[in-house]
Amino acid sequence: MPSINIMGVTIHGLDMVETLCCVDNYIKLGEEAKTTGQGKMLHHIVTLNAEILYRAQTDPILLELINKADLITPDGSGIVWACRELAGADLKRVTGIDLMMEICYQAGKNHWGVFLFGAKPGVADVAAQRLEEIYDTDVTGMAHGYFAPEDEEAILERINAAQPQVLFVALGAPRQEMWIDKYRDRLRVPVVVGVGGSFDVIAGNVKRAPKFFQKTGMEWLWRLLKEPWRWKRMLSLPKFMLLVKKIKRKQNMPKE
Repeated sequence: MPSINIMGVTIHGLDMVETLCCVDNYIKLGEEAKTTGQGKMLHHIVTLNAEILYRAQTDPILLELINKADLITPDGSGIVWACRELAGADLKRVTGIDLMMEICYQAGKNHWGVFLFGAKPGVADVAAQRLEEIYDTDVTGMAHGYFAPEDEEAILERINAAQPQVLFVALGAPRQEMWIDKYRDRLRVPVVVGVGGSFDVIAGNVKRAPKFFQKTGMEWLWRLLKEPWRWKRMLSLPKFMLLVKKIKRKQNMPKE
């Protein structure tokens, strides 16, 4: 598949339709591996944003973890911009929430089971109900994200017992990616996707930015206006942009 290498990460240049084709193929491969005991079972999808990629520049463990993923999509406008600046690539955003909704729509049509893991107690239950009402999605199980370390074995057994084709993990990045990596050899699920705060959006607890902000890549501004206390966290975006500009200047320096 087409890919762009920037800042130590390989980002795949697929649009939503192509990404869904990959999901379908991963499910077929995972189910075959589950039946035959041969081949790869789990396929991890990371929807990457600028905040996490910036953090990974000084965290080699996180950088390695991201690169372990089978598919890395450009979640935020910052990643799309960086790919254009550093590699001249014009990518389409494939965000975590949009990908989750599209997968759940396809799940209703293709009889894929999905499992919702994460968010506060009760949120996954409401999200599951809405997905079942809207898309006729078969939600095979749920587990909230407020658990003690000693509860993880039971959660793992619960997920595997539900036999979903897709597991959505909403623990927030990069915690969700770390949890997926920790149990990648024990999860018997074909497709696993970290989706951040998507359960809250689907459940109606958090309102997503209006279409204008989504289309113009200004969702970060909407979140800042709605949640001004997040301003310190939002500083990672201008820092990321400055770092990209610095890397680009080095790329354009004449070689001796």
